[in-house]
This record gives sequence, C-alpha cells and structure tokens, in this order.
Amino acid sequence: MESKAWYAEQTAAVQAERDRLRGTERTLNGLRVGLFFGGILLLVLGWAADASAPAGAELLWWGGWLALAGFLAVVTIHEGRREQIERLRNRRNVLRRLAARLDRNWDRLPVWAPPPGVAFKGALEGGGVADDLDLFGRGSLMQLVSMAYTGPGLRALAEWLTQAALPEQGSARATAARALAADRAGRLRFYELARQSAASAAEPDAFTAWAAGPRWLARRHWLVVWAWIAPVLTLLGFVLGGWLLPGLLSREYEWFDLATAFLTAAVPLVINLLLTVWMSGPVHAIFARAVSRRGDIEGYAEMFAAAGSLPESPEMIATLREKLVGGRSGSATEGMQRLGRLANLVSARRGGAGYLLFTILQILVLWDVHLLSRLERWQAQYGTAAEEWFAALGQLEALESLAALHDDYPEWAVAEWTPSGPEARLTAVGLAHPLLPDGVRVANDVRIGPAGTLLLVTGSNMSGKSTLLRSVGLNVVLAGAGGPVCATSMQLPPVELTTSIRVRDSVREGVSFYMAELHRLRDCVEHARRLQHQSDRCVLYLLDEILQGTNSRERAIAVVRVLRHLIGSGAIGAVSTHDLELAEDPQLEHLAHVVHFRETIERDAQGAETMRFDYRMREGVTPTTNALRLLEWVGLGDASPEP
Repeated sequence: MESKAWYAEQTAAVQAERDRLRGTERTLNGLRVGLFFGGILLLVLGWAADASAPAGAELLWWGGWLALAGFLAVVTIHEGRREQIERLRNRRNVLRRLAARLDRNWDRLPVWAPPPGVAFKGALEGGGVADDLDLFGRGSLMQLVSMAYTGPGLRALAEWLTQAALPEQGSARATAARALAADRAGRLRFYELARQSAASAAEPDAFTAWAAGPRWLARRHWLVVWAWIAPVLTLLGFVLGGWLLPGLLSREYEWFDLATAFLTAAVPLVINLLLTVWMSGPVHAIFARAVSRRGDIEGYAEMFAAAGSLPESPEMIATLREKLVGGRSGSATEGMQRLGRLANLVSARRGGAGYLLFTILQILVLWDVHLLSRLERWQAQYGTAAEEWFAALGQLEALESLAALHDDYPEWAVAEWTPSGPEARLTAVGLAHPLLPDGVRVANDVRIGPAGTLLLVTGSNMSGKSTLLRSVGLNVVLAGAGGPVCATSMQLPPVELTTSIRVRDSVREGVSFYMAELHRLRDCVEHARRLQHQSDRCVLYLLDEILQGTNSRERAIAVVRVLRHLIGSGAIGAVSTHDLELAEDPQLEHLAHVVHFRETIERDAQGAETMRFDYRMREGVTPTTNALRLLEWVGLGDASPEP
C-alpha cells in the first residue's frame, strides 16, 4: 500500500478508537461521580441511622465504603483511558503531519530555522545558499523532509541539509534511511516518542554540558566527609542524653553532663543548617540542569530504548545502535534509567509531604550532599558519553525523517556518485522541483559540466528559469543529506554549492542592490578558487539573472567577466538570463550550452489572450519575450498623450 493511503487508513483507525474511548470516558466520568456522591450519601445515612437502627446502619456503612472503593477503582481505570486517549491524539497528530508533507500543506507543518548566529559544523559558508534554495522556513525543504521533534534531531537534519554533497556521507545516510523506510509501524512509534519527549522534556544542552563538565563536590570533598560524620555526632548526642537523663533526675550526675550531651547533638544540626543556606544556590542549580524534571529523563530514556529494535545493518545504523544501546561507557538506556531513579529522589524535595521529609533529612544528614554525591558518581561513569548519546539520537531522528521521504516517494531516484575532476558533470533525467505538489511540478533533463563549460538558461519572465536552478540545487542538497532526489535518475560528483538567486539590498547597512550582488558573486568566485586544487570535490554554482542593477552595456561585460572567473577556477554551474545578447556573446559561444523556456499566447473565442507556460526546457536561445505583453496585461501599456 502506498504511504499516503496507509496514513489515511491509520488516521481513520486512530480516530475511530479515540471516539470509542471518549464514549467510555464519558461513561466512567458519570460512574465515578455517582459512586463518590452515592458513597458519601450512604455513609451519612448510616451515621444518622446508627442509633435508631444499628443493623440497617451497618449495611449503609458497608454500602458507603464499597461505593467509595468502587470510586477509587473507577478513577484508576478512568486515568488509564485518558492516557490511552492522549496517546491516540499524539499518534493522530503525527499521522496528520506525515500526510500534510505529501500534500505540501505548509500551514499544517511546524516551521523551524537555525537560531541566528548558529553555524553548523562542516556546513556551507554563508547563509545565502539556504535562503536562495528555501532550505528553512515556511514552504522549505526542512518542512518537507523533517519528521524530527527534538532539538538534537532538528539540528542534525539541518546540518546534513547545509553540508557539502559528498558521496561517503550521502551514500551511507541513503542506505541507512532506506533500511528504515520499510518499517512503517516502527517509524510511526519512534515519531510518537519523539513528539512526546519534545512536548514534555527540556532541551538536553544544559544536561550534556553538566554531564561532561567538572564535578562540584570533587573540589569540596570535606562536605561529603562531614555529611557522614554529622549524623553520627547527632545520634551520639541523643544517645548520651537519653542515658544521662535518668541519672540527672536521681541527682547522680551534674546538669552540665546532660548539657554537654545535648550540645553534641545540637552543634551538628546548626552546622548543617548553615551549610544548607550556603550551598543551596549552586546545588539547586546543578539539580536543575541534571534532573530538572522527571519527565525529561523518562521521555528521552524511551527514545534510547527504542534504538534496541533497530536492525543491526547497514553500518551507520549498527553504529548508532551501539552508541545508544551498548556504548563504551555503558548503555544509554541503562544510564538514563539510573538517572531516572535519582530524579525521583530529587523531585521529592519540591513540595508536599516529600518536602517536609526532605527538610528533616537535610538538617539531620545533609541529604542534598548525599543526593549530589550519587549524582556525581553517575556523572563520573556516564558523563563523557552523554553528549555522544544525544548526538547519536539526533542522527537517528534525522535518518527516520529521511526514511519517511524514501517511503513516500519510491519513484524518486537515489543519486549515483561519480568521480570529481576535469570531467565531472551533473546529469539528471526527469529532474523536478521537490517542493512543488505532485500534480504541478514539471520534469526536465539537465546536464551541467564538465569544467570549462556552463549551462546558460534563457527564457522570458515567469517561464521557469529560476525554478530550474532551484530544482538542481535542492536535489543536490537531498543527495548529500541522504534523501531521494526528485528525478528518474541523477549522477553527480562531490560538490559544494554556491548561489546567487535571491539578493537583497540593505538600507541599514548602506549596501545597494548592485553592491550586494557583487558581494555575493565575489563569494562565489572565492569559494570556487579555494576548491580549485582539491581533487575530492568542486564547486557547483547557480546564478539567477545576475547584475541586474546596472546598465545593459556594462552588464554584459561584467557578467562575462564573472563567468570567466568561475570557469577558470574549475567550477561547474548554471546561469539563467533573459538577456538574449548575453546568450550570443562571442566569448561564451564555445563555453555555454544554451537552453531555453518559452511561453505561448492563445486566444479564446472572444479574442481574449491567455499566456501559457509548459515549463519544458528546450535547446537553443529563447525565441520569445513577454515583458511588454505583461506590461499591457497589468494595465501599463502604451499611453498616448492626449491632444
């Protein structure tokens, strides 16, 4: 069954089960109210009848207590039904997100973008590529690909989408994602756990920083020693006091003997109270970072445990499984379970009867120090591995996202990697824009390269030139990340992308549109020059209608100069233009493979004109233009002066 139909079937089943449970919940709710008030009424009647009819009163008492016992039983069952309903709601939301991706319903998908100033390790330089290709934000590649919910998963996927497209990483991720794609039920369960964890747990950054950081008590070992000595002194004082008190009452001992005994007990308590005030700030801060909420640990522990059901191949999945289930510093699942037990003890300090007990224990034995000591023993055993656990969890979540895309689009190809070098080229059959809906996007065959050449895309306004460039760039990003590419087949060398498609001026920074574009083009050229002598990859540039901010005569000269810099640096790429003079420039004549998009004008029976685009790429320079026709259509045609 295709994935879209499976999502719809699962959603219908979940909704039906949820409706059934909600009906049961309403019944249980009425039953618990009836049992509670009925039990109270029977107890009141039994109390009132106790004097006049003892036998009847006893029956009423028994009936009242049985009703209240039934009330407690129904409450337990009711809470279980509520948890089931919540789990079903969680599953339904995950299924709706999976379906919304296929429908390109961007408004129903979460929007995520890297925080300002964040640069991913190994990512492409500058933020221009991400903006030009719509990698993040609404209607973006991240929205289409991502089924990640947690911070580590979102960051891992974003990093993969912004890295160079290299065969080692791309092939390994694609193989792993395809291995996960077939297990729809397992993936759905993983998405549910991730969504549940993200909703109930804090980001693990503070926790991993604490786990790998210094231990507070290691520099204050005397506190641990005192935490063991203090209760002994206190107990000794109370024992001596209890032993001396009868003698004092019979005047066999002096009063100061009893005072000395009780001072032995009181002094440690006072010292403990002072130490509690002194260390409360730093110790409570450590507890907040390490075990801030019990739900944080339980949520992530379940996700770690889910890794136990992963297949043992291919290699990338086996490596992640080893890190999460049986790492060198201990199992992540085991470590989080132990931490969960400590979190239960820490959470008891926060309120109610537990807080009263904690206060007594704190004054008697410095309970915080004992808790922190156990926490730091956990830190010593597992702390260095914690960051590795969450990094592995993030990579697994990114793979599970890519697996959904492989499952959703089995007709999309897996990229084939070819060697870098002078003959490097990108070749794609049936290449299309992956962010467009299934019934809208149009596929074209594309060939870019080898070095020393360029693809020159000509065409009139709105004909599809920019869409083609973005189609190339987005599919290269997908190949590098390990996803399927929106094409029948695609071969590409290891490349780093550089683009100039969506350029903006800046009044605040005093940068004109033309200067802003020059900066972008300079970055493209410098990027190509840096990789010129690297044999393992090359630059793939995508430039859209460049240098529009100057006059046409100088523009043609400037564009040719920029392109010759890129060609001379061994880069491959594509450039779009509606400037027909550029396509006929003699300096580019032998370097450019020229293609075009066109439009057709149709008239209906009333003579009204309609402009149609088929978005099919054809060989040669475009034979059509439409700027003046579009001007007339918006009401800005020729305005003859009035006589």
